[in-house]
Amino acid sequence: LLDYSTCLCCVKGIFYHCSTDDEDNCADEPCSCGPGSCCARWAAMSLLSLFMPCLCLYPPARGCLKLCQQGYDGLRRPGCRCKSHTNTVCRKISSSSGAAFPRSMEKPV
Repeated sequence: LLDYSTCLCCVKGIFYHCSTDDEDNCADEPCSCGPGSCCARWAAMSLLSLFMPCLCLYPPARGCLKLCQQGYDGLRRPGCRCKSHTNTVCRKISSSSGAAFPRSMEKPV
């Protein structure tokens, strides 16, 4: 809905049809600052924004959408949403008698 309301879908279509490289992803993410003719993409989008002024609304609308999603997730989604997805394995260090359990060097399954 965001792409259609801010005319970004037109930019994606233009970049898709004007691209000469099959592996070029500028049609998928035209607003990215990643490698691969970043300046040319932004220059083309600046020129297109003269004819489609709704393109200027994309960055603030995208920021508002992200903010609303984070607020909703914080209120309505239960559970841990940690950025790092490391698996922590808890292991008992010693028995009740004080003798240490042997340590296994294999990863748990």
